[in-house]
Amino acid sequence: MEADRKWADYLFNHLDRRTGSRSVALRQKPAQGTFLQIVVHIDAKGKHDYSAVLDGDVLRLTACDEDKMLWLIYQFLASGADPRIEASDLPPAMIDIAHAEGDFAFEYRGIYSPSNADPELMPVTASHHVDYDWGLWGHNLRRVFPGEVPEEALAWVDGQRDENQFCFSSELFFKAVEAYVTDNYGEAGGVRFAIMPNDNGAVCACKACTAAGNTRKMATPSVSRFIRRLAERYPHHLFFTSSYRTTEVPPAEPLPQNAGVIISAMDLPLWPDFAGKRPAENFSRKVKEWRKVVSRIYVWDYMRNFDDYFTPYPCLGVLSERLRYFHSLGVKGLFYNGSGYDYASFDDLQTAALACMLINPDLPLESYTERYLKRFYPHASDILLPAYLSWEHTVKEREALLPSYGGIADAVAAWLDPVEFGAFCDRLDGCAKQTDGMERRRLNELLTALQFTRLELLRMPAGAYDERKADLYLESLYGYTAFSGMRNYREAFGSVQSYLEEWNVLKTENRESQNPLKGIRLSCQPAEDENAASLPVLTDGLYALPSDYHTGWFIASSRRFVLQVPPGKISDGAVLELSLLYAPAWHIFLPASVEVWQGEGKMASFGLPPVGEKEVFSKQRVSCKLETVNPDIPVELRFMQVAAARASVACDEIKVY
Repeated sequence: MEADRKWADYLFNHLDRRTGSRSVALRQKPAQGTFLQIVVHIDAKGKHDYSAVLDGDVLRLTACDEDKMLWLIYQFLASGADPRIEASDLPPAMIDIAHAEGDFAFEYRGIYSPSNADPELMPVTASHHVDYDWGLWGHNLRRVFPGEVPEEALAWVDGQRDENQFCFSSELFFKAVEAYVTDNYGEAGGVRFAIMPNDNGAVCACKACTAAGNTRKMATPSVSRFIRRLAERYPHHLFFTSSYRTTEVPPAEPLPQNAGVIISAMDLPLWPDFAGKRPAENFSRKVKEWRKVVSRIYVWDYMRNFDDYFTPYPCLGVLSERLRYFHSLGVKGLFYNGSGYDYASFDDLQTAALACMLINPDLPLESYTERYLKRFYPHASDILLPAYLSWEHTVKEREALLPSYGGIADAVAAWLDPVEFGAFCDRLDGCAKQTDGMERRRLNELLTALQFTRLELLRMPAGAYDERKADLYLESLYGYTAFSGMRNYREAFGSVQSYLEEWNVLKTENRESQNPLKGIRLSCQPAEDENAASLPVLTDGLYALPSDYHTGWFIASSRRFVLQVPPGKISDGAVLELSLLYAPAWHIFLPASVEVWQGEGKMASFGLPPVGEKEVFSKQRVSCKLETVNPDIPVELRFMQVAAARASVACDEIKVY
């Protein structure tokens, strides 16, 4: 067969290149000597997606299509079956090349991570990437218009056109999508398109959309009708809606066979042994409802703490459980949202293992982790392996929640021991100095990222803040500029350079924090449980970073609340200073008012500064002078929130001078 000859030639050429010798790989059976005959065969009607069988001196590699044959050939090259084959650049094989057969668990295996950003490597690992294999992805329909979106294509919301949402009954909009598909991808088929409303709660209420069944909060009827038209117009392409926000509810009628849905797993927390818990029951119910109307269900899942890419995130064990669960529900595709093109600690290992688990969720994780680290970190694997596996084991033992948006305290609660982590970093640093080449570069990049974690541990409340250590870690983190993918440490507003600049300000703040209230325990009314543990940060002499509300801030969400200073701690003529956070994107605002009272008498009010509406986050210091203070009764700070939905107030330090 022509396809078999093509792949036989492909294998021969790669063996020729990777052995570096014309005498190792031969096209014909030798007249004498020891040899291994390799037979490749494409069998679209075979029992399994792939098989590898060694029978005497014949190795038969069989795959159901050309994509899987390419993957299978690289499994052979990476297997170590012949030490003369140079494969140090390839991830370890996941199958026993002498005897293996099986089916890919999922048809779509997307990983959005820096270690899966090379389009030439994706076929080798049989993985996908949204930037390369979707005609349209995410909330990105605006791109079908070369210029401004015509008014006719915009949603009708509250009596006017909404430039942030589309009308899915607009014929002009449909023609624009149709032209985009035809002009860029033709009609031959095989391309996936995501047709999703913009990421907001707006729903078109024009006559056509309302007649289709749209409600104020649900756009499913008009969106599903739009997708039906596209699926019927292009029967060989695949079109997906999303089960999210205004399209969370499935349509009333089944869609064509080439239509599907992408369901977000954000409401399915990343914790071990989750399958029997209520979030899993809700998710299963949602999948079963969608299976009634679409033939393909893909899941959008998560593999990172999006507020901290640099702290190790031991997620493989949890992801393995989730993949087995998704497979049991009949899910056909997965998209794993990682750190995109930004560096994440251990992303190389985790991406390689995840690519394997998307083929076989039962991959022996510990064995694969060991083989991967020994291949790519031959000198440091004895340090990396026990550390990484211990973090995975701790998550499992504690049944810990892996945060999707969390701070350093969440990592410590779930898996990270600060003392052991410091010792690990020191050992790894010593080892890195004895290595060279690519291993040295990989270790230097990892060690640079880990300085961020060490700095975060210094900032923890009741932690061991040490400016001398901070200077050492900051100096190392400044080395991020040597690595092109290390500009950001989190998803949004995560510039490493800005973080370093904030730290320099923080050191000055902490150095100058001479406060008579230091160590004095304040009280709060109402006594909100979630805030009680963080009260000590108000008088610990340590300030927080404005870019991170997770660490070092006391946050209160009650409409009115009172902070009380014990009697005798503030004297006549004292100046009382508050350090407040303004971060409207996180629903953290300056209070509407803060008044100082003793008993039934108001003593003073804080003057609150105006803030810019477009300001992402900033720290604001406000103060007031107390002329006469009764030493026998407490001083109360009475806060009033602004009139905004889900408003909170955050304060990192209350100071007296």
